[in-house]
Amino acid sequence: MRHRRGILLAQFMNKLARNTLDVQVVLIAYHELGFLCRLLRSDQPNSTALGKAWQVHLTGMASEKDPSQESNLGAYSPVDYMSITSFPRLPEDEAGGGDSGLRCRKEEDAFLVEGDTDPDSFLKSARLQRLPSSSSEMGSQDVSPLRETTKDPFSGDCSCRQDGLTVIITACLTFATGVTIALIMQVYFGDPQVFHQGAVVTDAARCTALGIEVLNKQGSSVDAAIASVLCCGILNPHTSGIGGGGVMIVHDIRTNESNVIDFRETAPSAIREESLKSSWEAKPGLLVGVPGMLRGVYQAHLLYGRLPWSELMSLVAGVARDGFNVTHDLALALSEHKVLNLSNQFRETFLPEGQPLLPGMFMRWLEMADILDSIGSKGISAFYNSNLTQDMVSEIHEYGGVMSEEDFSNYSARVEKPIQGVFQGHLVFTPPPPHVGPALITALNILEGFNLTSQASQENALHWITETLKIALATASRLGDPLNDPPLPGYIEEILSKSEASFLRQLINDSQSLPTDHYMSFDPLESGPAASQVLVIGPDDFIVAVVSSLNRPFGSGIMTPSGIILNSQMMDFSWQNNTANHSTFSTRNNIQPGKRPVSFLLPTIVRPAQGLCGTYLSLGGSNGDRALSGITQVLMNVLAFNKNLSDSLSLGRLHPQLQSNILQVDNEFLQADAEFLQARGHLVKRVDSLSVVHGARRSNDLIIGVKDPRSADAGAATVL
Repeated sequence: MRHRRGILLAQFMNKLARNTLDVQVVLIAYHELGFLCRLLRSDQPNSTALGKAWQVHLTGMASEKDPSQESNLGAYSPVDYMSITSFPRLPEDEAGGGDSGLRCRKEEDAFLVEGDTDPDSFLKSARLQRLPSSSSEMGSQDVSPLRETTKDPFSGDCSCRQDGLTVIITACLTFATGVTIALIMQVYFGDPQVFHQGAVVTDAARCTALGIEVLNKQGSSVDAAIASVLCCGILNPHTSGIGGGGVMIVHDIRTNESNVIDFRETAPSAIREESLKSSWEAKPGLLVGVPGMLRGVYQAHLLYGRLPWSELMSLVAGVARDGFNVTHDLALALSEHKVLNLSNQFRETFLPEGQPLLPGMFMRWLEMADILDSIGSKGISAFYNSNLTQDMVSEIHEYGGVMSEEDFSNYSARVEKPIQGVFQGHLVFTPPPPHVGPALITALNILEGFNLTSQASQENALHWITETLKIALATASRLGDPLNDPPLPGYIEEILSKSEASFLRQLINDSQSLPTDHYMSFDPLESGPAASQVLVIGPDDFIVAVVSSLNRPFGSGIMTPSGIILNSQMMDFSWQNNTANHSTFSTRNNIQPGKRPVSFLLPTIVRPAQGLCGTYLSLGGSNGDRALSGITQVLMNVLAFNKNLSDSLSLGRLHPQLQSNILQVDNEFLQADAEFLQARGHLVKRVDSLSVVHGARRSNDLIIGVKDPRSADAGAATVL
């Protein structure tokens, strides 16, 4: 029985599908559907009765097509339409019904207005009208007036139609639910959808372009940072290079995981503090620490690289081989330091005929290109365990140094977790000691308690920031290398606590400047080293910040015959009389073999504390302790005062000097603000520039890079 019903329904559906463009056939299909619904709903005893019912139905349909009844409406006449849309009666219904059945049908019929010949209006009301559905009824029924009925033949109890609608709705809902679940699973558990958008910011526009080139080659954000930082060592060899070191922070937005790769220089195994005290000026070789640059970027490539190492080195070597224009910063550094005791190789390269290179002059550095090609093909062993290593050691010894080949081969970069703080609903990541990241977090913890917003008084905010920076700088002076100072981690945990920040905040006088030792004791700080910055936010959802240095401009002033400029990082240790003004020094930062000195290299990354949507930042700063002041103020501008990144980098900055208690402000600092600070007891002194801070920002899916306008050579580029 069920099989027969299925066959009848299939016949109906096939006829409808074949004639969807024939309006009259579609109407007939409606008629057949009505009959089938009633037929299948009934309890027919056998297939013979089913066939008989179907035959009677078809015969009735044929007899209804009386040509004499057609009007000028043709195929769309009221009689045709109503006859095919009426529900047929089954034979057993008619057999027992007789005249009473016909009377019931008459009572249900509706009147047809004589002038209603418009097919459109008729079709709209057709579902509310019925005419006899069989030839037997047509023959026995007199033409009589029709009356309106409120019963809709399509709203009857047709279980077939209702079951079909239920199946369709259920299928649609099931499909929609499945697609939605699949999309959600893809978003949260599938591979990240990479959008070709990113930003690169460096101290040299040519290096920024190289970083963008790496991203366009489908390199990772770390690949772009590696190429850019090595490029900066070529265009700005006074601030960075393979003879120096640095620190990198890498943050994965999707997983909220971060790593710090510390490749700061270390003290040689044979170094002695007494030797530095007595002869460091005459023997610049004593100032050279074991270079960490190549070991660090190679470690970063092992963890996060995508392009082949050899390809990255080839791209950087091409910059040195093809040539470049001398930057303003390099030309200025050469003019200011041409009287230093620099090696003959250095003078031949950068001081031809005794005259420094000028901005815009074109030069090639073929020796550096050869070194980078060798490192690309042979790996970093070409630097740390080769003839090149012997070359560097020999040159260091010639200038009074004590470094050995074992110092090179024993050097390793550290991979560790960053120091983390929470400020204004954002996570702030910064390097752990011996870097001064804890001092930055301390400053933010103190300032958060003042509830500074864009509506706060500018004068009060500047005063609080100044006093807070005194505390932060004093904190930085008391740090050291935790591997050589077991009690240091406990001190760091203490200064990072919110309770300690609250205590220090209560020491600040809201209306009067106080000396630094009012808050805590401190150790003298050296003027900061020159540094190079590289910031990348890539389309792979990684954020990278790198700051590298040679310490002083051109480091120790020693350049090997192969073309490597060596650092002077030993000056970052605290040792008595390393400057004329210092009679005390930090024991935590004293000189020990294999130790890393305190570092103001401070790459910083910011992300939302909850979820993925919000502000992301990559920041770097130069000029030593002034970098700490500059980065703190930029973070306050963006996160607390809701300023855009461009304005935050260009606004005037201040920096308190701990020893002299002088408050330095740069040329961009408003005079009215300087006068207000003077009224609160600050000894204000204006200087040309304090620090250079670059930045990259991601707000949801918009990524921009912004350079500090104080730099004439820096470049920021965005990939859209």
